[in-house]
Amino acid sequence: MYLQEQEGETIFFRSTKMVFKTTLVQADGLYSIIHMTHLPEMGPALHVHPHGCESFWVLDGDYFFVCDGKEIHAQTNDFVLIPKGIPHRYTSGKLGGKMLVTTPASIETYFRTVAEQLKTAEISLEEEFALAEKCGQTFLEHTGHWGHR
Repeated sequence: MYLQEQEGETIFFRSTKMVFKTTLVQADGLYSIIHMTHLPEMGPALHVHPHGCESFWVLDGDYFFVCDGKEIHAQTNDFVLIPKGIPHRYTSGKLGGKMLVTTPASIETYFRTVAEQLKTAEISLEEEFALAEKCGQTFLEHTGHWGHR
């Protein structure tokens, strides 16, 4: 398979454009690779993936990560690996950014389901976090989740 930069199935999850480069089906249910484009100062609340690691390759811009209580300022071409079970979150910088994310495959289902529901109606954080839990992502707090305060 060969994909150019903007090729791949595209969804919009909250304020983030996600282009799937490798889906859970293509990777035998092991992982998904997603090209994400973030608006300024966006990202998920603190969470863990108990069944797999997650990696981030910053393609453009900068991101502020908190990983296991440590702060990381990642810039263009930096790479961040989060081992499974480690609490983490990230926020894009003041100009937004782009990164390539490799995530446990079940998280793809969470992104797709929330994106589809948001096309017609809002989803409460409680509903979203319950879905995330079913898909292998446990949120540890609500603050800062994709712009929510």
